[in-house]
Amino acid sequence: MHPARVLPVVALLSVHCADEPANGFSGTNAGTTQQITNPQSSFPDPTTAGPTTTEPTGTTTGEPTTSTSTTTDALTGSSTTDPTDSTSTTSTSTSTTTTTADPTCGNGVVEADELCDDGDGGDDDACLADCTAGQALLVLAGAGTQPALFARFVPGVGWSSGQLSADLGETALVATPGGALGAGRRAAADVDAENELVWTTWSKGQPDEWTDLDPVGAFGFAVDGPGLAAIGDTATLAFLGTDFKHYTAVLTDGAWAPFGPLPAGMPQIQAFGPSAAALAPGMVETYAVYAGDNGQIYYSLKSSPGGAWQPSMQAPPPMIVGALTPAAVVDAMGDLLLAYVRQVDGKIAVVKLLTPQNAWTVETVVDDLAITSSELAFVVTENGTLYLAWKGYDNDGIYAARGSDNDDWGAPFTVAEPATVSLPPALARGVVDAHAELVYVTGGALQHVRIVDEDASSPAAVPGATGLKSRPAATRVQLGG
Repeated sequence: MHPARVLPVVALLSVHCADEPANGFSGTNAGTTQQITNPQSSFPDPTTAGPTTTEPTGTTTGEPTTSTSTTTDALTGSSTTDPTDSTSTTSTSTSTTTTTADPTCGNGVVEADELCDDGDGGDDDACLADCTAGQALLVLAGAGTQPALFARFVPGVGWSSGQLSADLGETALVATPGGALGAGRRAAADVDAENELVWTTWSKGQPDEWTDLDPVGAFGFAVDGPGLAAIGDTATLAFLGTDFKHYTAVLTDGAWAPFGPLPAGMPQIQAFGPSAAALAPGMVETYAVYAGDNGQIYYSLKSSPGGAWQPSMQAPPPMIVGALTPAAVVDAMGDLLLAYVRQVDGKIAVVKLLTPQNAWTVETVVDDLAITSSELAFVVTENGTLYLAWKGYDNDGIYAARGSDNDDWGAPFTVAEPATVSLPPALARGVVDAHAELVYVTGGALQHVRIVDEDASSPAAVPGATGLKSRPAATRVQLGG
């Protein structure tokens, strides 16, 4: 039990107090107080009254007539009538009509039943030309020896789900120009198929279908992983083989190249360790990051999607929990960021490799209360915002933190504190109007949370996504373009 944090907020004529709920990372959710502003007056200003319609009150003739003048008070709306005699009367009337234009998709304003309207008429971004969502969230999750789950979330439409052609344990998922690529390890009861690496694809042209699961190469079996990265039409897969050595393979034009070793510090020696490598793609380069048997972090680089891996180098962090694969992302500047769990105290920490200086920053602990013993989820958004998510150290809660750089993190916030057994979460870039999407499994059911800044929506159960046994994988994909 960690001590609670209390944040008093004093506002004019009001006091708001919030008691912190108990949680497992032991972070807090601070309340927010908005400035009070005067509401708009319910009465129109006499000098700026809204438009009115006045019917003609007289005619122009050469004969004596009797005219009626009507005066309307702009503030009270009352009127008086004054009959007068005249030999010639000229009256002038003004008529103003207010109309409302029909909603128009493409004018840059969200109207009526439009989900979005960016006004650009393109189909290659978050909003399609017909003002519907141009992005979706894809999820894969293993269900033990039962067929694995696939699910898709589209804002304004909701969730759809189904089953893949075979069972899966651990999964990986990455977006590609034509859709998405998924991979996983079989969880079959048949010992000849257990832990075999298989792959599948999703096409935005056929959004309700996934291809059948096929083996990745010949004799591809793993004890941890896989990890996936994609740059253009070339994808890279990494996994820890049954001999506890690191292997990779490249997918080009729908075909996998033979498995190859990830080199250690000396090219003639193959890298090895207790857990699989994480892959982090940049603009053209790809990093492989892994924990060594000595509790240190190592990384290798290939400078192009189909290039050769360079000899591994050691990163500076102190001893880490080697059984947990480090998390890695590449930011918009091309710098490599690593997140990991420290061996000494279970705290989550981050370092960054500055390129092209090839210099590492000092270690930053995300927060003294950001503690875990499970895998981390790590994502960087288009604007450079960082999100980390993890399972609680001593409970089944799901927690997250938001940062602007490797050394600038906000306090952890609670995503959910379920009463059932949870698995570590997965993160993806936000779809349409969210900054990040988070999914996790608790009690065998898939839950979805949308994050904006540090505000997490209430967890929503994904329909039909039950009986799950493994941590999910998630990625954002384009629907148009």
